[in-house]
Amino acid sequence: MFTVNYAAGPTGAALHRSKKVVRGFMGPVGNGKSVTCIMEMLRMAQAQKPNVNGVRKTRWVIIRNTNEQLRTTTLNTWKQWIPEIISPVVTHPMIRTTLVQEIKQDGTSIEMEVYFIALDRPDDVKKLLSLEVTGIFINEAREIPYAVVKAARERIGRYPAQVDGYVDDKEKEYKAPRGPRGELKPCTRKALLMDTNPPDDEHWWYQLAELGYLKTAENTQKAKKETERIFDFFRGPAPLIKDKNGDYQPNPLAENIAYLDGGYQYYLDMIAGNTEDHINVQVLGNYGTIKQGKPVYPEYNDTMHCPPKHFLPDPSLPICLGWDFGLTPACVIGQMTSTGQVRVLSELCSEDMGVYQFARDVVKPYLARCFKGYSIGFSYGDPAGNNKGEGRGESAIGILNDDVEIEGQEPLNMGFTTEKCPNIGNNDITKRLNSVISFLTRLVNGSPAFMLDKRCAMLRKGFNGGYCYKRVNVVGIDEKYRDKPDKDKYSHPHDALQYLMVGFAGGFVKDDSIEQDEWERDYKDTNALGY
Repeated sequence: MFTVNYAAGPTGAALHRSKKVVRGFMGPVGNGKSVTCIMEMLRMAQAQKPNVNGVRKTRWVIIRNTNEQLRTTTLNTWKQWIPEIISPVVTHPMIRTTLVQEIKQDGTSIEMEVYFIALDRPDDVKKLLSLEVTGIFINEAREIPYAVVKAARERIGRYPAQVDGYVDDKEKEYKAPRGPRGELKPCTRKALLMDTNPPDDEHWWYQLAELGYLKTAENTQKAKKETERIFDFFRGPAPLIKDKNGDYQPNPLAENIAYLDGGYQYYLDMIAGNTEDHINVQVLGNYGTIKQGKPVYPEYNDTMHCPPKHFLPDPSLPICLGWDFGLTPACVIGQMTSTGQVRVLSELCSEDMGVYQFARDVVKPYLARCFKGYSIGFSYGDPAGNNKGEGRGESAIGILNDDVEIEGQEPLNMGFTTEKCPNIGNNDITKRLNSVISFLTRLVNGSPAFMLDKRCAMLRKGFNGGYCYKRVNVVGIDEKYRDKPDKDKYSHPHDALQYLMVGFAGGFVKDDSIEQDEWERDYKDTNALGY
């Protein structure tokens, strides 16, 4: 068998020793997280019990959020440690490789299949959902929605199976492995491995690693026990320490320093020319947010548009809702005053729910608790929510309106009708963005026309740079960005906000103190002006 010269640091060694099913390694750039996970894959491939033919069979998937990053970073890391001469990489139709090596000590051999999957390639994602694997490695997990983690946990431990040579054969030298009760046990151990640079404190990683449960958990104590039983999170030490004078000094507890070009200088060179938030996350390995693109809304002023005190909803005004759908649905709730000021009151976000569960378990209880007795002005959703695609062939809007029956589920009875967002054609992003900008750039009676409650944490972080146009690397051009906002955790509530704002920008001005015919005249007048 080929030799790998790998020495785990203290954090990596702890990950190798852990017996938990799901193991995550967080730390600064360059601290060997990815290599640790790849080495754990190799260690587990070698520890897999052989079948009756003496072959230790495992199958793995390595996941990255985009095909570009998969090819330029993840795949390159694999090749640096597992040379192509012994594990040739095939790139079509999927990126995959098979490592076959003999273990001379006992005459068995390793047969390790590895698939590389990017989440921006639908065919690859479909393949993931159908694969039966030993384990999965999620590379840079902060870029991955929790729905993928959930799906990954359902695919591990399903290979090898009995049909892969794990049934006793008297004519064979090796016996099929069995469990403690004598049952056939083809898969010796399953695993979900993850590594990441630090996410922010709203991320699912932070919730599980630091709180011990997802914020959507109904019973937090029970959820904590389950997290402790299944998950193990490891955090590498910071390579630098900030002294009392504000200068950065080497941390003697840092890991992987000997393998970096320049040692500690590798990190010290990152300090100059970088922002504090970049240094805090990428160099020091702390939770936080990095502004990596061009903000979608430079017109937003946090001091002006997000007051320090919460504002209460006005019971004399109806509430209006905007929805985004998919695996991470979101709903944003707001009101418009008779003067034309929009007040965004609430955001409701999710990680791994379909629209039915989101509406039933999150939105409907929240409306009953916080807006009991309020009328609904309008409820607009992503026009794509009119298409079939919620996993069972029903449209998201159809589900909200109880236009379709879901087997085994009671009707939602939301109490209002949700429509596809009007006046934006084929979901025109420019019209959607302009609906928000038109309010950000106006004053009404000396006050901003757009006000955001500070409890809307995801929207606020998005406005402050999280919701952005991603930078594109082009030779000879310093700054070039994509023409559409990046699709990430901030885009879901911001998409919902845009559908809400399109409704308001279309002229929704309703004050229940105004007579109906007078309101209709006001509506038509403001609609003609584009408000």
